Amino acid sequence: MVARPESCWPTHCLSRPMQRFLQLLRSNWLTWTGALLTTLSAMAFVTSWLYLSLHGQSHGAYAGLFVFIALPGLFVLGLGLMPLGWWLYKSQLTARLQRVQEKPMRLWRLLGVLTLANFALVGTGGYEALHYMDSQQFCGTVCHTVMSPTYAAYVDSPHANVACVDCHIGPGVGSFVKAKWNGMHQLFGVAFGNYRRPIPTPVHQMRPANEICTRCHWAERPVADRVEVRSHFDDDEASTESVTAFVTKIGGTGADGKAHGYHWHADPRHRVTFVATDDRRRTIPWVQYVGPDGKERIFTIDGVDPAQPPAGERRSMDCIDCHNQPSHRYQSLDGALDTALAAGTLPRSLPFARKVAGEVLQKQDWPREGTAAAIEQHLLGHYGKAGTVTAEAKTAIATASQTLAALWLRNVHPAMSITWGTYPQFHTHVTMDDKPTGCFRCHDGEHVDQQGEPITADCNACHTVLAEREKDLSVRQKLGFGAK
Repeated sequence: MVARPESCWPTHCLSRPMQRFLQLLRSNWLTWTGALLTTLSAMAFVTSWLYLSLHGQSHGAYAGLFVFIALPGLFVLGLGLMPLGWWLYKSQLTARLQRVQEKPMRLWRLLGVLTLANFALVGTGGYEALHYMDSQQFCGTVCHTVMSPTYAAYVDSPHANVACVDCHIGPGVGSFVKAKWNGMHQLFGVAFGNYRRPIPTPVHQMRPANEICTRCHWAERPVADRVEVRSHFDDDEASTESVTAFVTKIGGTGADGKAHGYHWHADPRHRVTFVATDDRRRTIPWVQYVGPDGKERIFTIDGVDPAQPPAGERRSMDCIDCHNQPSHRYQSLDGALDTALAAGTLPRSLPFARKVAGEVLQKQDWPREGTAAAIEQHLLGHYGKAGTVTAEAKTAIATASQTLAALWLRNVHPAMSITWGTYPQFHTHVTMDDKPTGCFRCHDGEHVDQQGEPITADCNACHTVLAEREKDLSVRQKLGFGAK
């Protein structure tokens, strides 16, 4: 039997341009590896994309990472290996091409068609990759250890239906490029484990609030006063309840055209500039106010010269200076316990329920898998010291364990050095390290102007207190909130 020439076997049924193209691919091992990598990744991308499209959002974060990031990356890598191999092995390429005689134009046409197909695949993969990287799933779950605390707070926030990129990137090509460049630095940080724990706030590279927040909110919108009723519980055996009720004066621009309520800060006619001397904007020794009439007033704490602002970050006040955790609200320990007790998910039938629950939540070494079971065993041991645990108490302990596990998993993340109070909300009256913060950063009565007049520290400027830690629970009925 006469052997077929190499140029015709095993591809004797193919056209000359295709034979010539295969000779190009087989000219060296590097090009052949690139061709194989490109072909297999393209096939895997198309089939995986179809599968995920049919199954909607049921796939996990890592499936999306593989399909829309890894496979397009392997495809582009293969495309790069092919010309690299031709360049490195020029002599082999020339020898193989001489074995197949064909007009160059037909080969170029074939290469042109394949190039267009590659561009289509790369474009589709690139578009899907960008779309996937803009998803909440990618932002919150791919870098699990780093972003898990942030994501847990996000899905339990008022902005849970707002895409992460809407606030963290914003509109415009410039913002997109800047965000992706910053993302590359973050990727290296995650890969080598040299990121900060906890993630520092504020996030200085975020765009100003007037470019992000005001797309949904606006300063001039008038908001009616709001009545709030909150329950508090003591650390005594009965976890005794008390009630605080107050009217919150939110405000905005009224019918008289003037700013009212505590949202007067957001009115663009009132300009507030301040200097923060720490990286968390907790210490503000210098405040400048310019009213609608153009009159300037400068408020400083003792020892600061109004004419010489201290060294630090000088900033025009905007939304996030008070609403500093709009989409990632971590709960305070007291607030979380009071809410759970008021809702009944932390049963008050257990002796010293609030005190014991607080001790449980402050522990840092609960396992992240089987948390509820571990807490239940701890509570059974604790209450078992006083005698036999009744069936009713066991039921209450099981309920309490589920509640406490959910609160601990949401707010405490030892791997990221996050615990209660790590991320305070500045629109509330909070204390950190025994130092008032939040509103009291400025409204403390110690910031005075050159005439000796202070920034008001009067609670009635923002609230009208109706009841404070009232033990007579009938105050709810008197306020129209039921007889409980």
